[in-house]
Amino acid sequence: MRTKDLFFRRVKFVIGNGMSTRFWEDTWLGETPLALQYPTLYNIVQRKEDYVGIVFQNIPLNIQFRRTLVGERWTAWMHLVRRLIEVRLSNVPDSTH
Repeated sequence: MRTKDLFFRRVKFVIGNGMSTRFWEDTWLGETPLALQYPTLYNIVQRKEDYVGIVFQNIPLNIQFRRTLVGERWTAWMHLVRRLIEVRLSNVPDSTH
């Protein structure tokens, strides 16, 4: 595994404006990246490296999938959306801890 990948897997991001934290691949909501928490969604998302701030730019969320969300995928998406409702962006840069 590359050094950069090891760093991002060990660092937890604190969301500010969301513009330096990758939505799927950085750890910012929970103890692991969303890619690991929701692999069925990550596998079909079109833009895997989008930043949190980009995803939250629009309502509905700025995420496109390559397949229809049905069954297990729909259930996973609804679970994730319920968690994302609590997220609030600010004007300060993201930080790490």
